[in-house]
Amino acid sequence: MFAVVALLAASLVPPPGPVTVEVVSVGGSGCPKGSTTVAMSQDNEAFTVTYSDFLVQGNGKEAKKSCTIALKLNHAPGYTYGIAATDYRGFAHLTDGARGVVRNSYHFPGFPTRNRMHTYQSPMSDNWQVTDRPDGVAHGPCKDRKPLTIEAELKVTGKGNTSFMTMDSTDSAVSTTFRLSWKKCAE
Repeated sequence: MFAVVALLAASLVPPPGPVTVEVVSVGGSGCPKGSTTVAMSQDNEAFTVTYSDFLVQGNGKEAKKSCTIALKLNHAPGYTYGIAATDYRGFAHLTDGARGVVRNSYHFPGFPTRNRMHTYQSPMSDNWQVTDRPDGVAHGPCKDRKPLTIEAELKVTGKGNTSFMTMDSTDSAVSTTFRLSWKKCAE
C-alpha cells in the first residue's frame, strides 16, 4: 500500500525547473484585445486567467459573451499535465426572472472536451464561485505537446433589463484558476 501511495505522489509532482505559460491565441466577445492575462503560479501547480472586461448585460433579452484561449505550457521533457480542478468566480446581478449561465470547457486537440455548466436564478446580486473537479483527469500527450484550449461563456436570459454577469469579482482578484495534475511520461 505504501508503495502505491508513494508512486501516486511521485506522479503528481511538477516537472523540475521553471514552467512557463505561453498564450497562443485569444479570441471572443468576452475578451477584447488586451483584456486577458495568464500567469503561472510559483509552485508550477496552477495557472490563472484574469479577465478585465468579461461582462454580459441582459437588457431584457438573451445575451451571451465568450472567450477562447489556447495555451502552451513550456516545461521539462518527460512530463505531461491535465486539469485537476478549475475555480471560476464573478459577480451576478439578476432581476425580474432573469437567469445567468456560466459554461466552461477545455481540451487538448484530439482529446475529449471537458464541459461544465452552472445556472443562477434571480433574484441575485452577489459574487458567485464554482469549483469544478472532473471525474478523471485527462492528461495531454507526452510526445507531441498540443496547446490546451479553454473556453468560458456567460449568458443572461429573461426579462431583467438591468441583469448582468461578470467573469471576475468586485475586488478585481483573479477570476479563474486551473489547478494542474502532472504526470511523468513512460520512458
